[in-house]
Amino acid sequence: MTTGINSALAARVGTLTVRPGPEASFAEGVHLVADLRNQIGKAFGYVAEITGLAEAAQVGATAETVVVDRPGLVRSLIRAAESLTAPIWTEEELSWAARQTASAQLGAIAGVMAYRVLGHYDPFFTARSGSAGRIVLCAPNVLRFERELAADPRDFHLWVALHEVTHAVQFAAAPWLVDWLRNRLDALMEADPGPGGPGQLLAAAKKLPELFADGVSPDVPARILSPEQSRLVAELTAAMSLLEGHADVIMDAVGPKVVKTVEQLRPKFEARRVARGRFERALRRLAGLEAKSAQYLQGAAFVRAGLATLGHEGFNAVFASPSALPTAAEMDYPAAWTRRVGQAGGG
Repeated sequence: MTTGINSALAARVGTLTVRPGPEASFAEGVHLVADLRNQIGKAFGYVAEITGLAEAAQVGATAETVVVDRPGLVRSLIRAAESLTAPIWTEEELSWAARQTASAQLGAIAGVMAYRVLGHYDPFFTARSGSAGRIVLCAPNVLRFERELAADPRDFHLWVALHEVTHAVQFAAAPWLVDWLRNRLDALMEADPGPGGPGQLLAAAKKLPELFADGVSPDVPARILSPEQSRLVAELTAAMSLLEGHADVIMDAVGPKVVKTVEQLRPKFEARRVARGRFERALRRLAGLEAKSAQYLQGAAFVRAGLATLGHEGFNAVFASPSALPTAAEMDYPAAWTRRVGQAGGG
């Protein structure tokens, strides 16, 4: 029996879905790619200085770095999703037809994401390359946002690089995190789906149109998932909110001496997000990008509160072990996490 995602089909659908990038001269493209690579190299030093995670930054700097076009980003997102969700694709309950449908859907979502995503960090690339993961930046999307925001190119390139580099440093500081994520996802797949059994996956798919409604109800996951699955999703969401929020805080923390327009970049970036039209918001919901934006906001608020109490050195305890990760409840009440971590550290 054939198992696994149909990567070729997903990539074909994704590349057909994604829109062409902005027009640029050959010389402009060459300069953009070269500068993005250069800024990624510089970003590791700044992240190490801000966070105090110097050793992790040295390990993270071994990450493979690639600058791609939109079809390249589609393929990268599909590879990352395939690695992350491998247990799903090996379930015997999934028929050949179901695999092809799921592969096509994954490709379509990757195509939508490849129009908006500036870059991503793939920590699961480590096992395949021996490096500390893979940093991917999408040159056409960086250029598009740079123009729309009327941003200083050098500042914007470094600002974007800082976010993905922070992710590389996070995973280097927490080498257990890759296995923890895999284990949580495995547990999610193996959790009792409730009375619906395997058919619950299909039932969940039928509820996806609810995500397109304005004012979508926050209890949609509760109506789709079993209690055990909901608990696991809450754990994963808290962890991802932490990582995304931490990266956002660090990219803003460099200060105007490093990124002279940093104080203008964040407001412009957030204003662009709010100003999106209804159709684009619907596409983002389908691709999961609206949920990701919410992760940024909640995670950044948590990180700022933790840093205000513990400083970077104390906050870095979050990377020590799985037990140091904030719970879903602690993401809403950072003081509870700082008290728990402080007590565990003898503070």
